[in-house]
Amino acid sequence: MIHDRRARPTIRCLVEDLGLELPELTDDLGEIDHPWLTELRRIAPTSPTGQKRILSIAHPVVYRLRVSTERGATWIDDDGVVWLCAVRRREDGSDDDAFAWIAQLHASGRLLPTDDDHLRDQAEEVLRLHRRLTSDLFELVDRALANRSTECASVLDGWLPARVLVIHYGGVEEIWCGICVRATDGAFIRPELRDVSFAALEAHVSPAVFEARDDWPTGDIAWYESVRLGLR
Repeated sequence: MIHDRRARPTIRCLVEDLGLELPELTDDLGEIDHPWLTELRRIAPTSPTGQKRILSIAHPVVYRLRVSTERGATWIDDDGVVWLCAVRRREDGSDDDAFAWIAQLHASGRLLPTDDDHLRDQAEEVLRLHRRLTSDLFELVDRALANRSTECASVLDGWLPARVLVIHYGGVEEIWCGICVRATDGAFIRPELRDVSFAALEAHVSPAVFEARDDWPTGDIAWYESVRLGLR
C-alpha cells in the first residue's frame, strides 16, 4: 500500500468550488489551510481505501469524499497525487444533485487536472526540493559547528551527498562544505540548484566570506564534488 501520496486541489476546484484565490508559487496548494484540504491530506496516504466510487463516471475511476454537507470528487494520478477535483454542496437532502453536477464537469472535460495544474505542481516541486535540501544542509552544518574538526556527512533529502568540516584556530572559523553535483541515482543536478544551496548556506552562517575551492583540508575531493570555504 502506498503511504507517500500527496494531496492537492485542481486550480479550477480551488478557485471556483472553494472560492479561494490562487496564491503565489511559494505557497504549496496541497498545504493550504482549508477544511476540504485538511480532509484530503488526512485520507491521501491510504486513498482510495474507505472511499466509494462515483458510479456515474465509468472512466477514469473517481471517488467520493465528504465534508459536512458538501460532497467532493477525488482522483489519483499515476504519480500517486490525490487530486481534489470538485466540491459541491448537497441539495434537497440528496447526494444525487452533487454527483450529477460532478458528472457534468467530467462530460465537459473540466473535472480532471489540466496542463496548468501539472505545470503549477512542477514549479512548486522545485521550491519543495529547495526547501528540503536546505533544511537538511542547515542541519548538517549545525552538527559540524557543534563538533568542530569532525567531518560530518549526509545525503540531503535522501538524494544528494554533502559533507561539512569546521576548523577553528587563531580566532578564525573555517567552514568547509562540499556538495556533490551527481546525486545518488547518478543524475547530475543543475548548476542553479547547487548555487542556490550554497547561497542558502552563506546566509545561514552569516557573517562569513565564501570562496570556491578545488581542495579539501583532510584529503582529496571527487571530480563531481563542488566545494566552498567560508571564513568568519
